[in-house]
Amino acid sequence: MNMRFAGAAAVIAIGLMLIGSYAQGRGRIDVVKVDVSSFGAIANDGKDDTAAVLAALERCQQSPPSVLVFPKGRYDFFAGSNPQDKNLLFSVRDLNDLTIEGQGSEFMIHGLTSVFTFINCRNLTIRDFTLDWDRPFFSTGKVLAVEGKHFDVDVFPEYPVKGGEPVGAYMDYDPETKLPMRHGVSPYATCEKTELIRPQVLRVYTKNPPPIKPGVLVVLRHQLYGPTAFHCSRCSDVKIQEVNVYHVPGMGFTGGVCNNISLERFRVIPRPNSGHLMSATADATHFGGCTGTILMDGCVYEGMGDDGVNIKSGLYLSLKEKLDDHTILAGHNLQMIDAPDPGDEMEISHVDDLLAYAKIRVKKVEVLWEQKLAKVEFESPLPEELREGDVFGNATRTPKVRIRNTEVRRNRARGMLIQTRDAVIENCKFIRCTGPGIIVHTETVYFFESIGPRNVTVRNCLFEHCNYGVAMGPGALTAFAYLKDFKYPPKPGVLKDIVFEGNTIRGTDNSGIFVAGVEGITLSKNTIEASCDDPTRDTGDAAIYLTGSSRVRIEGNTVEPKKQGAKFKEALKFGEGVDRSAAYVEGNKGF
Repeated sequence: MNMRFAGAAAVIAIGLMLIGSYAQGRGRIDVVKVDVSSFGAIANDGKDDTAAVLAALERCQQSPPSVLVFPKGRYDFFAGSNPQDKNLLFSVRDLNDLTIEGQGSEFMIHGLTSVFTFINCRNLTIRDFTLDWDRPFFSTGKVLAVEGKHFDVDVFPEYPVKGGEPVGAYMDYDPETKLPMRHGVSPYATCEKTELIRPQVLRVYTKNPPPIKPGVLVVLRHQLYGPTAFHCSRCSDVKIQEVNVYHVPGMGFTGGVCNNISLERFRVIPRPNSGHLMSATADATHFGGCTGTILMDGCVYEGMGDDGVNIKSGLYLSLKEKLDDHTILAGHNLQMIDAPDPGDEMEISHVDDLLAYAKIRVKKVEVLWEQKLAKVEFESPLPEELREGDVFGNATRTPKVRIRNTEVRRNRARGMLIQTRDAVIENCKFIRCTGPGIIVHTETVYFFESIGPRNVTVRNCLFEHCNYGVAMGPGALTAFAYLKDFKYPPKPGVLKDIVFEGNTIRGTDNSGIFVAGVEGITLSKNTIEASCDDPTRDTGDAAIYLTGSSRVRIEGNTVEPKKQGAKFKEALKFGEGVDRSAAYVEGNKGF
């Protein structure tokens, strides 16, 4: 972990006590308590506690298993205070059996920095504290005027500005409800600069005439996909319990190539009574390439600049060149590195239908960092059907997902993206998500996130006023894939064996349920009200819309026409590619 600093040796031997033991093999291992106050981190004194906590973590490194204890109070941490990494406060590597016990403390972050990164750690527990920034990396105010290629914002005094602040994206909010505007705007990468034209009034210069209107509230995001609160890489058996993240200039929790992650009562929400409209400027949680089980129970995600949950097997690698019968050069379309490990099984698909036509196991991998490519050698010969542009999805890194009693609300974009296999989402609530509440999904449009989901069940969930604003999709509860140019799959089978059961959908501008490209879809005992209120797509006038799907079973659903939205036309509509003669549609009300 190498987190030494001057003076650490003088205090490294104090503040320790045994707090218990547990069996390991035939013997027992003592658990060491490491109190941060003994290393100089004193609660509520307003001083930078970074160096003291680094020293305490160094002591934990020397004596696992250990519990890092914060006596209850406020602790302050300042960006740039870690001498080993100016962009990260606490980097923990190769440490097993660590518990970080906050005891209800508050961690206040000053400046732009990530907070915790854990690499190759096992049996990690983080619990019972709140994390926040002294000045959030967004500003909120009222739009005063829009003219030409700029707009003026009267920024509220709790967000002090001086001009020159970057704006990566902005978004409009209703001044009465404080909710994202219906069919609102959320331009990315269009702001060129900001200028202070008088105290607390920013002029925001844009590349094109801004689509925002005077009188609305606007959130200016100064950071987008920036620092994280918690990041785990190649860790196993991670638990986060009773932790609140009130703000982060990026994502709340990210997990990459980890095994078994549990989030219990993890909350990414604006600080209560603060009036803040945003918590994380990006996703609340994001997982890529994990295995084992991802569990969420009793979590709340509110006011994010992007999704509440994104769980994917990883990123599709596109074939650039076939080097020989066993070896390829492949890369991601955005030049992000997401290479497989030896032993991983990859599914190969043509991008014109995304149907997996072959599976092949990885033998050897070499990452070519400068070229942003991976050289991948396989155990068996490549299929003859292989052609340039085919995508490889990692079918080994598909974690089981169990999400229950969790709520996503008042956020921009989706509630949850489920891009894995063997997932159950139950007894959850999705309130005022501007995009779909749940999207079971894969795509080769922009992010190239994989993989084609299978065996996904969504049951007994509530979707209330979802899919009404920016980042809108075709429905409130959806299962589909996007191919190039946002086309739906021409054939079933990109997604398989999806069940939507016992859900309630109230209020959405397009379809309540939308399905495309699924082989094996069951819609059972769902109730849909106030759907199709103001469609943005030609599929949005039916409460349930299916296209390009097979093995369809629709039974026991309720769609009463008199309880639907203004543009509602019919309860159920089949698009192209659905064999109606083989579809089972029985026992539904209002069809």
